[in-house]
Amino acid sequence: MSSHIAVSIEKNKLTLSGVLDYESVLTVDAQGREWLSNFAAQDCCLDLSLVTYSSSAGVALLLGWLRAARKEKKNLRILPLPKNIVALTKVSGLDDLFQ
Repeated sequence: MSSHIAVSIEKNKLTLSGVLDYESVLTVDAQGREWLSNFAAQDCCLDLSLVTYSSSAGVALLLGWLRAARKEKKNLRILPLPKNIVALTKVSGLDDLFQ
């Protein structure tokens, strides 16, 4: 599985495309946190429509960004969740956090 991930920032929307796994999460975590802290408005969106696969590392990344958004008093919507992230969150009992 390739670990390529691309980040695109457009005003209050951050878009990820590619694979979210251990390697790619390490690459994008700081970018997402910087965006939340310095650029995103109070209501912002994380677009995952172009994510082709995510491991549990991707779920951990999203949880960290949700926590960071809450700390910054921002409302981060994550849309849409890829099917395998939905499955991972259901299995781990975290699905309520992503609705």
